[in-house]
Amino acid sequence: MINRQAIKSGLDKAYRNNEAIKQLSAINTEQENQTRYIIFSDQHRGARNGADDFKRSEQAYNAALAYYNAMEYHLIALGDVEELWEETPETVLEAYDRTLSLEHDFHKNGRYHRVFGNHDEIWQDPANVKKYLQPHFGERELKVHEGFKIPVAKNGRDIGELFLVHGHQGTADSDKYAWFSKLFVRYVWQPFQRLTKYRLNTPAQDWELRQGYNEAMYEWAKNQREKVVLITGHTHKPVFESQTKEQQLLAAQQAIMHDKTLPDAEKRQKRAELAVQIERFRTVESADAEVIADMLPCYFNTGCCSFADGDVTGLEIADNQIKLIRWSGDNLNLKPEILAAASLEMVFDKIRADRQTKAQPQTQPGVAQPGGLFPQPALATG
Repeated sequence: MINRQAIKSGLDKAYRNNEAIKQLSAINTEQENQTRYIIFSDQHRGARNGADDFKRSEQAYNAALAYYNAMEYHLIALGDVEELWEETPETVLEAYDRTLSLEHDFHKNGRYHRVFGNHDEIWQDPANVKKYLQPHFGERELKVHEGFKIPVAKNGRDIGELFLVHGHQGTADSDKYAWFSKLFVRYVWQPFQRLTKYRLNTPAQDWELRQGYNEAMYEWAKNQREKVVLITGHTHKPVFESQTKEQQLLAAQQAIMHDKTLPDAEKRQKRAELAVQIERFRTVESADAEVIADMLPCYFNTGCCSFADGDVTGLEIADNQIKLIRWSGDNLNLKPEILAAASLEMVFDKIRADRQTKAQPQTQPGVAQPGGLFPQPALATG
């Protein structure tokens, strides 16, 4: 059972905690040389055994790091980088020395920013960071934060703010019952995984639970008085402009059906192409195009860097664009595949327009929208 109020309270507490939330370099959408960010989360690096969810994604992730470092991006590691519910810090850090070296390349140039998650929450203690992580990151001091805020401006005028946290804030398994979760994972689940190499970490698994997390985080962002875009990880489910990839494709398919400017033959062709893509991103929920079309683009989720097929997903923020990207586990692509893209200005324009509408006196009673923020699943899989 998801306690949405607890999640929203956890996000409130984090957002107000100026000591734990650090402000990063602002993005000016009109500036020629903007600060560029790549955000990855949920690597879950293990010990290179059967329980290690990162091992298959290692090549794609390392290739991505080499690419973004050469492009002079800032790297934000948004929590659960190490799987410390299953393994000890020494074991994990020893197992992925090459990956740490690539991350160190960002850090030595002041372009590496880390957040702790629930599976690596020991990094919220500076003593643990100094003892275990610092030796892998050279002389420059490494700090791990609960989250970050990135101001976004246009022509020197504030247009909004990006708020980045792992996303486990307020969840029962990650906070209140974390001690039990850790014991179960380390002494029951990890031995089972090592023996069977069974993995749950796929986009379609446990969607109803992840839907509850995502919906609570969307509701929190939507109800902020300020122009805030929330970016998290944790659920391992990529979300772009508050919609899953499948939801975006379904909305696009619906729009084509009602486009009177397209010839019927071209409509059929475009709908067929979208149908193929929809099946690639199919989850168990039944999306309602009318409901998701009304959602604000105030919530984004990186997905994860530990998919069972070796794929890695993340969010790029550069050149006034925010993009959901994927690096393929087959390691054939020399650059990221863009799954979705939007203008940062347009994202904040939509949020601002919604805030202005709410601020105006209501002349007519509001009409309740059908469904929910995220349409409920039509069926569940085991």
